[in-house]
Amino acid sequence: MKYFVRLNKKGIAALPDNKPGVYIIRNNNGTNMYTGIAKRNQVRETLASHLYGGENYIPGARVSFQQFNNLTEANARLKAILDRDKPKYNNL
Repeated sequence: MKYFVRLNKKGIAALPDNKPGVYIIRNNNGTNMYTGIAKRNQVRETLASHLYGGENYIPGARVSFQQFNNLTEANARLKAILDRDKPKYNNL
């Protein structure tokens, strides 16, 4: 299942945390700024680190998040998105 929320504490809190997943941080124009993976029970913590003032801050407005049954599936999706979009902050 896919979820779309604002990149803020309230939006992140609304995301499920029970399965691993891939997230895409997009700017106001919809451009993929960063794509990452989050392990089960670490989705909210991982995304919170990208908020302003966080240790891994990424400027963005929205997050799309897709859950997977396991990390193998999530890693395959992550690789496909990175190959397709080449997000700005994944190349640092």
